Amino acid sequence: MRSWNNTPHPGGLKGTPGSAASDALIPMGLMQSPFCVIFFDTELRIIWANQAAARLGDGMPAAGWPGRRLSEVLPHVDVDLIEQSLRRVLATGEPVTDLEVSSRAGGDPGGECFWSCVQFRIGGPDGEAAGVAHVMREVTERARSQRRLALADEASARIGTTLDITRTAEELLEVAIPRLADAGAVDLLATVIEGDQLTQQARDEMLRLRRVALRWQAGSPAPADYVRHPWLETDPAKLYHQRLIAGLPVYLPAFGAMTPEQITEVNSGTGLDRLMAAHAAGAHSLMIIPLTARGVIMGIVALYRLAGSEPFTPADLALARDFACRAAVPLDNARLYTRERATALALQRGLLPRQIPEVPGLQLAYRYVPAEATAEIGGDWFDVIPLPQGRCALIVGDVTGHDMPAASLMGQLRTATRTLATFDLTPAEILTRLDQITANLTDAETSATCLYAVHDLATGHCDIARAGHPLPAIARPGHPT
Repeated sequence: MRSWNNTPHPGGLKGTPGSAASDALIPMGLMQSPFCVIFFDTELRIIWANQAAARLGDGMPAAGWPGRRLSEVLPHVDVDLIEQSLRRVLATGEPVTDLEVSSRAGGDPGGECFWSCVQFRIGGPDGEAAGVAHVMREVTERARSQRRLALADEASARIGTTLDITRTAEELLEVAIPRLADAGAVDLLATVIEGDQLTQQARDEMLRLRRVALRWQAGSPAPADYVRHPWLETDPAKLYHQRLIAGLPVYLPAFGAMTPEQITEVNSGTGLDRLMAAHAAGAHSLMIIPLTARGVIMGIVALYRLAGSEPFTPADLALARDFACRAAVPLDNARLYTRERATALALQRGLLPRQIPEVPGLQLAYRYVPAEATAEIGGDWFDVIPLPQGRCALIVGDVTGHDMPAASLMGQLRTATRTLATFDLTPAEILTRLDQITANLTDAETSATCLYAVHDLATGHCDIARAGHPLPAIARPGHPT
């Protein structure tokens, strides 16, 4: 590159450093380059800019840029970050090749744009820094793709760590805020919360949703007027309802500037109370995204931008819709688990004794308590069976697993045990035959244990046999267990 001097330039950069450089650069094609090229002096005032850079501004031609600061010609670009990096390049001489900045042109429907920047120092004839060059290349689509992938990766890792519907909804908001929004809420249909079968909602049927998760801006509690409305009902006659039923979002990027009357026109049902409460708390931009599984609506996620944040853009909406599609999968998994769990619990309760018989000479008590919350369903069982001659069988068993198959197998083994008890066999003989039955009912990954005790009232003795089960505990007053 030619050294800087003060040679006048016919184009009008008279007496300014870089005039001669401009003569050399224009034949090199930089004036017509698709990349934005800007030269600065050591005070970070513009010396020269090409046409691509000028198109980013507010209409001022490139010839009018020399002598101005970057903030005067590109007010929508992240100028502070650019100038901070330029000063570092001037001070160290080290070029920058991987700086990424953003811009948001006023009124641009595309929203935020991203630029990859290269900066390098320009030396004068005495070897000292005479200025610095700044080259920008738009990488908006690449940045948005990276943003989508990053959000998708985080959603996959953090949403659905449990099969609890409420916790899954909370995880959804933990990822979305503040990555997508400043505040938000998740509302689900009551049938989804209860784990019922998903059914297609009729267009003329009101949606009744209950809030299961709410998250507000860090350090700020959710507005009381918003919290006090846990239920949301939609009016089938309103466009709001019809869009949600069709799986389409409700996008109000500037509802903060709308009058209460205008808000009433776009909203429906009890959702208006929430919307006005959010508006009063500083929310000015809103997206409501349906959560759907297999084409059927399960609920909605409402996302807000609060005071101090930029409004949502179409790019944000596209990102939110993709995010909601991914988040709906673990929510539906949680619904299916809730449904299966409820069925298994009902089966298990039906298979266990509703009450134990009264046995002369014995005081019997029982309590069925899962060892942990995740083990509420399983193959544990107990039984009390009166036998002839004043005897009584006391049985405890367990099938591996905490699901419907375990509960079902438990029912079969309990029935088989009661049948074997009628043959008046010894506990060891009963477990031997029960072992044979179990082998025919299970695979290599499933096993069962059992403890079978017979109490004889006449002798006060217990005859006990066990197959893989822990020994019973005997507790006497004043003695260790």
